[in-house]
Amino acid sequence: MKIVFLCGSLEPGRDGVGDYSRRLASELIRKQHEVAIVALNDRRITAVYHGSQASNEMNVPVLRLPAAMDERKRFDYANDFIKQFGPEWVSLQYVPFSFEKRGLPFSFSNHLKRIDGNFRWHIMFHELWVGLYGYSNFKLKMLGLLQKLIIKQMLAAIKPESVTTSIGIYKKNLGWKDVNLIPLFSNIPIVTPPPMQNDRSGNITAIHFGTFTSSLEDYKRQIDFLTAIGEKTGKTVCLQVIGDGGAHKEKALEISRQLLGKENVTDCGFQSEESVSGYMLKADIGISRADYALFGKSGSSMAMLEHGLPVLLRGDRPEDDMVGQDFPFKEQLLYTDDADKDLHKKEPVYFLNQVSDIFLDSLHEKDKEQDPNTLILVTRP
Repeated sequence: MKIVFLCGSLEPGRDGVGDYSRRLASELIRKQHEVAIVALNDRRITAVYHGSQASNEMNVPVLRLPAAMDERKRFDYANDFIKQFGPEWVSLQYVPFSFEKRGLPFSFSNHLKRIDGNFRWHIMFHELWVGLYGYSNFKLKMLGLLQKLIIKQMLAAIKPESVTTSIGIYKKNLGWKDVNLIPLFSNIPIVTPPPMQNDRSGNITAIHFGTFTSSLEDYKRQIDFLTAIGEKTGKTVCLQVIGDGGAHKEKALEISRQLLGKENVTDCGFQSEESVSGYMLKADIGISRADYALFGKSGSSMAMLEHGLPVLLRGDRPEDDMVGQDFPFKEQLLYTDDADKDLHKKEPVYFLNQVSDIFLDSLHEKDKEQDPNTLILVTRP
């Protein structure tokens, strides 16, 4: 199969969807498919880059188009690249803010319609519109309505034959005739061989990876959970914060230091993929920015789960369990009212292999629908 992924940016470690696209592409290449990626709105470069990027020891052909370039010209480049590559599928990895800084890519649908060729469209919705779930003020509601309108226009414009997303709440709200769920995988490859374990007999090491949210009261409850675990076990809880952290990082760090002790909180800053994996393999528990409804779209949560960590979600355990019974990491999920539970690490899991099969199966199903008399043999190395 020949596939071209479209995303916003491909700056390694700086764009979650770009990292996702590169890792998925590398796994598909490992399975003998031909895959390339086009970054349509790359804010990290100033000139067109046509070359390759490495992931999982595979080289992925990429075209990176700078955001500063005229939008029509960017899509002309993308169109020429796609025609030359000749894919069977073009897979749009969609996040509103990837394609316009305000999350309002009004002209996006028209430009997508201009991309022509003998291929079919697939869209993976990593996010929909703001205000869909949780707190929403008037400004966010208006922004969300516009983002929803843009998504509806885009679906009508290119009429994708395959639509997928990662969590049930997105599938329910899309309103499209046929939406398949594809779980996320970690954007952080597991280091091999794993790093040597430190002597942590007197400590419990917690890790926060990624951006903090504005829900600092919920975050405080997560730190209270860690404090309770420390009191229960008689061990010192040490927190390692990895990544840029975002606008709410300093307030979150202040909460952490007040409750855990200044000497027990380490701001590790931005780290390489290998270093992040090493931290996760040595840690005892991960802290997620997401709750039960949204953690399935969180690459950082999936990274911690794949590295074998029990992961503490925001909020209490829900009355209605939205996590499917077949979700492979379900027993690793913790809630802030679970302080009586013991922490148990699992062996790391290479989940990307399974997700890539689910992705391929979703496309092959569309092949069968188009020609039900065609037998398709799928081989999985």
